[in-house]
Amino acid sequence: MKKVININFQGRVVPIEETAYEILKQYTESLNRFFANEEGKEEIINDIEGRIAELFAETLKKGSTCICDDDVERVINSMGRPEDFETEDPHYNQSQNNSSTQTESNSTTFAAPRGRLYRDENDKILGGVCGGLANYLRVDASVVRIVFAILTFGGGTGFFIYLLLWIFLPSKNLKTNLTKRLYRNPDEKVIGGVSSGLAAYFNIAVWIPRLIFAFPLVLGIGNSIFHNLFWDFDPFPSVFFGSFGGSLTLIYLVLWAVIPEANTASEKLEMRGEKIDLKTIKTTIQDDLVGFKERADKYGKEITEKVNKWGDEVNATASRSGNRIGHAIGIFFKAFFLFIAGMIAFALLMTLIGTLIGGVNFFPFKNFFLDGFWENTLAWATIIGFLIVPLVGFMIWIVRRFMKVKTKFRYFGATIGVIWTIGLFSCLTLVGIVLTNFKTKSAIEETISIQQPSNGKLLLTIQKDPISFYEDHWFGMNWDRNDAPFYGLNEDSIMLRTIRVSVIQSKDENYHMKLVKFSRGKDRDKARSVASNIQFNINQTDSVIILPKGFVITKNDKFRNQQVLVIIEVPVGKKIQLDNSLDDYEWFDLNYNRRKGWNADWDSNLSNSYSWDDDVELIMGEKELINPNKKKELSEDIEDLKKELQEIENKKKKLDKKKIELLKDSISNSVALIHNENIVDNYSSSKQSNVYVSSFLLDKFSF
Repeated sequence: MKKVININFQGRVVPIEETAYEILKQYTESLNRFFANEEGKEEIINDIEGRIAELFAETLKKGSTCICDDDVERVINSMGRPEDFETEDPHYNQSQNNSSTQTESNSTTFAAPRGRLYRDENDKILGGVCGGLANYLRVDASVVRIVFAILTFGGGTGFFIYLLLWIFLPSKNLKTNLTKRLYRNPDEKVIGGVSSGLAAYFNIAVWIPRLIFAFPLVLGIGNSIFHNLFWDFDPFPSVFFGSFGGSLTLIYLVLWAVIPEANTASEKLEMRGEKIDLKTIKTTIQDDLVGFKERADKYGKEITEKVNKWGDEVNATASRSGNRIGHAIGIFFKAFFLFIAGMIAFALLMTLIGTLIGGVNFFPFKNFFLDGFWENTLAWATIIGFLIVPLVGFMIWIVRRFMKVKTKFRYFGATIGVIWTIGLFSCLTLVGIVLTNFKTKSAIEETISIQQPSNGKLLLTIQKDPISFYEDHWFGMNWDRNDAPFYGLNEDSIMLRTIRVSVIQSKDENYHMKLVKFSRGKDRDKARSVASNIQFNINQTDSVIILPKGFVITKNDKFRNQQVLVIIEVPVGKKIQLDNSLDDYEWFDLNYNRRKGWNADWDSNLSNSYSWDDDVELIMGEKELINPNKKKELSEDIEDLKKELQEIENKKKKLDKKKIELLKDSISNSVALIHNENIVDNYSSSKQSNVYVSSFLLDKFSF
């Protein structure tokens, strides 16, 4: 039984057999001697040892308890020995070619038939689905994880697909020699190195992914500029949110955040799928020697941090081993707290997404609601800073955690926090401005001159002429024409239907009509000014008054909850008929307590507004609108009720008569029964018999 020791190798705590450690030590010493006179020797040896540490970590991840002699020999054979590079004769080249061929055949295990699809137990974060698919498709698991993340956050389908695969696919410890990994390429980067990294991974020209990402965005910008020259000046949504280019831009930013950069020689070789050994590492480092020392210093600092971190973890583990029960209790409460925090975070995320969707669907109405440059600027700052940026930041955090990306952006969290604070301030400021714009409600009154009908009857209806509507899709819903809160006539105007008709009693013998136009504003004068801009044109043909289908407001007028009240005064004894098309109006409530102080003639009489029936000729009475048809119907109902009462009375008499007859029959039957049983003979006198019979009958038929 061999002795096992723990060593700190390239920032990793590695359990290794003592004999294996001696082999590793001899190998590293031979590397130092071989590269002693090479330029950049420290960087070369550091990268080689880093690659060895990665291979050790993969071995331990597969279930090995420690690194043994065979593991070290296998790693050394994979990396190559220094003596193999001391000669460049044909014999060495042939052996190196044979070794490369053998290594290539080992590293292309996927050339064999794929077989069945499994979940990978060796490469899993949540179930091993992505690792299994990557093994089956012969690609890096990071690529599959990114695809699932995009599908999940883009449309939600990725989550359900992943869940189904997790349920139905069996798990297995899969073996793979895949050496090609997805990295960002720092050598050919323009913005982040994502496109050059994808080009290296898929072995295609770098201009292809750049064209895929850039062309739709450039096309969207050009289309937006062309649109602005002739139509509306609001390019931001169509460039970044309303086009395919915007989606690709968001995907590029996410890939930039979650894909690590290939900083070391081993990572660059993995990015290109090349064999990683002493010679390739040496060649790569010497090719990248310019500026490499700065990266080496940075890498050395990272190693120091990792060593310190591992040391702290070892010390913490040693201290926790003295109190297992307390540690278990701490883990339980930590898991419970994380569960509660996760539920709260998920609820907040869903609320944020719902608010974002609602805010995007609000944009068709934005230009009618917001006034001026600053209000529009605050609206955009609210949507971007308060809604979109936190959502994107949360997505990036989830994907980074999901892919176990440990590279840190120094100012990422602070930048997100500052942008969100600006968005919150913009949101609060915008809410305050909007509330101020709707602070005061006021009204103006107009008297409409109408022709007195010759037949003593007034008919009220809505115009039947069709109107061409521009848009019925508001707030994310397709509205029915009769249910929509308003109609879009074109890009610059909408038609509101917040109209109410009230019928009151006239003070004289003539018909009268008045319009009361309501609006809100930041003060009384502004509200009255907006109300005065309401155009509500009424037409009359003899006894028929035709009301418009609604009233139009433009972007210049702005929406301030405008309303129109139509007041019809009908003289006592005269008639009026209201068409059922008036039901198409969106009626609003009148709060009588809030109308004090308007000093309007109609104000005191409006509380006597009467209800009516559609398409019925009504007569104004002393106290109410009278429906003559209802009087006739009421009389008929009374007669029917009298007939029903008479029928009930007759049925009652018949029941009483039947009851008496049944009583008589019962008494007769009882007397006959007494006689047959000779009950009377049992008593000494007829008086006693009569008393008995009487008491018997009373007892039997008492009710």
